[in-house]
Amino acid sequence: MTAPAPTPTGTGTPTATPGPTPGGTGQVPALQAGLAAEHAVIWGYGVVGAHAGDALLAQVRDADDAHRTLRDETVALVARYGGTPVATEPEYALPFPVTDRGSALRLAVHLEEGAAAAWRYAVAATDDVEVRRAALVALSDAAVRATRWRLALHATPATVPFPGD
Repeated sequence: MTAPAPTPTGTGTPTATPGPTPGGTGQVPALQAGLAAEHAVIWGYGVVGAHAGDALLAQVRDADDAHRTLRDETVALVARYGGTPVATEPEYALPFPVTDRGSALRLAVHLEEGAAAAWRYAVAATDDVEVRRAALVALSDAAVRATRWRLALHATPATVPFPGD
């Protein structure tokens, strides 16, 4: 399985008990997609940290911490909606070999892009306002982190017009 990109800090995850979606569908599958991506991103940042070098280690830790927080908040939200949170895989296949700083930064970009894609799906997959808000924050955070990694990589363009697309 290819490692999806990591996702945002979760600062927009609701704390109130969510109400049902008017149509009654979409919340749990939308959240599960984001949660699965978060699991993969967290695993991937272990690889990034092993190869990114000491100068970037604090940034790698910050990104990993943000994804761990979002994962935990998403697990709680899935459970509040009555779902059983999807479990992490024991390992994930890397999309390319990671052997040095450059490939570690490319993986960080890949992880964040994958997370953005999962959370973009979550935004579209439900009409529940609280879930959409949380997913939009996660999408935005992943897009910002991907841009920071592209800048560290000296990649152009540093931004993309539609993150998660």
